[in-house]
Amino acid sequence: MMKPWIENISLDDVRKGYHYDPGFNSMLIQIVDPGVEFPTPKYAFRTVRQFYFLDVEDNEPDGCLYDAAITNADAKGIAAALKEAWNESMNVVVHCHMGVARSGAVAEVGVMMGFRDTEKFRIPNLMVKHKLMYYLDLV
Repeated sequence: MMKPWIENISLDDVRKGYHYDPGFNSMLIQIVDPGVEFPTPKYAFRTVRQFYFLDVEDNEPDGCLYDAAITNADAKGIAAALKEAWNESMNVVVHCHMGVARSGAVAEVGVMMGFRDTEKFRIPNLMVKHKLMYYLDLV
């Protein structure tokens, strides 16, 4: 049996279905900015996990944006979702607004766990990546 894959995409791509066919045994991880509604995916997923936080990096100055950055609870939730997907051999589609930073970090950590890489362009949000690596014992 082939290893499951993980793919990072944009919010608009999930609406339009512009991603690999995840099949029935699949998980959608949705990340949106606080106050933004989760888009309705074009295709059905077996499991959907939803998170609200901004694309804030470690090196940004202190301020109100940190209040909306990824929390430890968010990181634990995403880590648990990735573990569940891995244990259930589920393909994972993860989206954020542009499909590059927050979702890119989740996809990159998924590849570190052993998911097959769909090799989408990504510039991972380092705060998201490092928190996920910590909660997945990848550091």
